[in-house]
This record gives sequence, structure tokens and C-alpha cells, in this order.
Amino acid sequence: MFKLVDKLGTGLSKASLRHTVLSNNMANYNTPGFKRSDVTMDTSFSRELSRVQNPSLSRTNVRHLQGSARTGVQPFSVVQDNSTTMRNDGNNVDPDREQVLLQENQLYYESLTDAVSRKLAQLRTVIGEGRR
Repeated sequence: MFKLVDKLGTGLSKASLRHTVLSNNMANYNTPGFKRSDVTMDTSFSRELSRVQNPSLSRTNVRHLQGSARTGVQPFSVVQDNSTTMRNDGNNVDPDREQVLLQENQLYYESLTDAVSRKLAQLRTVIGEGRR
């Protein structure tokens, strides 16, 4: 359950960063020479994740919960799109496309927050039932 919440948290971080990047694209729509950016999954994260699939941590007592090690690598990065140009001044921001991407990202973020809320509600229920 906690691994799922961690992954949902990573998704929320990505969605938040993507919202900032897409908003920056929209804000610079009229800036000559501005190139749009977006957030992508980083291949170094995939490599690092496969390298440390299930690292084990040492426990000093068998009754302690077993934790998971963190990789310390960001799973996503901001990349600039230099391959296209929308206008003669070198700007490649399409405001219609950016608006659609912002809405899509908003729905993604809301679905993740809903999933986190449900998981935490399940945890509260389990804790509450254990007290009886």
C-alpha cells in the first residue's frame, strides 16, 4: 500500500511540475524565440530503478517494519522542444495545444489526488477497526 502511495506521490509531483512548465509556455506565447518545454520520464530513472529493483535494508529487530530504499534520482525532467517553429520569430508555442495539455494534466492530477485520498481513507478505516 505504501509503495502505491509513494508512486502516486511521484505522479503528483510530476503533474505539478508539468502544470508549472505548461503555464510558463502559455505566459511566453508572445516572446520572440521562446521554445516550449514539457516534462518527460527520465531514462536515467528507469535505469536506476532496474538497478536497484528491491534493495533490502537491514533490520535490527525482526518485529520492525521493513522499509524501502529511495533511489534519489528524479523520475522526470524538463525538456525543451527545439524541433518545431510556429511563427517567423522562432516561437513554437501553440496556445490551443498548451490549453489542451493543461486540461489533460489537471484531470490527471485530480485523479491522482482522488486515489491518494481513497488509500488514506482505507488506512484510517483499518486503524479505526483495530482500536475496537
